[in-house]
Amino acid sequence: MTATDAPPVRRAPPIEWSALAALFALTVRQHTHGRRVLVLGLLYLLPCALAVLLRNLSRPAPADALEFALVFAILPHGLAPLTALLYAAGVVADEVEEQTLTYLLTRSVPRWLLYLTKLLATLCVTTALVAVAVVALYVAIYAGTGELWSVALPRAGRVVVIMALAQVGYCALFGFMGLATRRSLLGGIAYIVAVEGFIANTDFVGRALTVVYYVRTLALRWLDLPAGLLRQCQQSWGMTDLDKLPSSGECALTLLVFGAVVSVVSALMFARSEFRVKTPGSD
Repeated sequence: MTATDAPPVRRAPPIEWSALAALFALTVRQHTHGRRVLVLGLLYLLPCALAVLLRNLSRPAPADALEFALVFAILPHGLAPLTALLYAAGVVADEVEEQTLTYLLTRSVPRWLLYLTKLLATLCVTTALVAVAVVALYVAIYAGTGELWSVALPRAGRVVVIMALAQVGYCALFGFMGLATRRSLLGGIAYIVAVEGFIANTDFVGRALTVVYYVRTLALRWLDLPAGLLRQCQQSWGMTDLDKLPSSGECALTLLVFGAVVSVVSALMFARSEFRVKTPGSD
């Protein structure tokens, strides 16, 4: 066989980066214009309102106690994972429900890249929502005190970074659940309660498999908490010996690697899956 008889080399079609940018923008728009963002907004307002109420009692609640209960308990154990669940679990399911998945799959873009683009947009939206919630909580807790600008808001910035790392893990995990099961919301809620709630509060090696374990460790190491609040966090979380905990770098790397690996696995699963898309004439 001569060189002229060799079969032509097949080249992969070029990636339509403009299409991915449009998909990213469309996903952000979908996430910020639906009922979910209104529901989450109301949920985020509740702890803020509670903080304002408790601060205006005849015997105001201490700021440290409010910060522990609202920022270090309710937010990472409830609101932050719930935000990721409501959005990430629907990365593909929403497209199926809205009958737009077929249009996406006709684009000359690798299917795995479609999934990663939508997941990245989802991560940006959930991180932004949680960041707003963190800042709002600190303002509600420390407004009118001399610590708002000098202590509270700088600490809020570091909490935002920690919660952004948590969202990497949560969005990747719940995105996978959205592909693996049709009952991803129920499964996600069960995970939040059983794993992030029960297992994370049990002092044994299994809690190192939870996202909130690394969130707590980062909070203890990064936030330079006052002595009383630090002791309360350590005792409540069963983390009194900091020498036994991973370093800040190890925590951040673990969350990023976990998120990346699960996201890639999910993207490959999406690329190989078949989806039954609803049409107006179908049952």
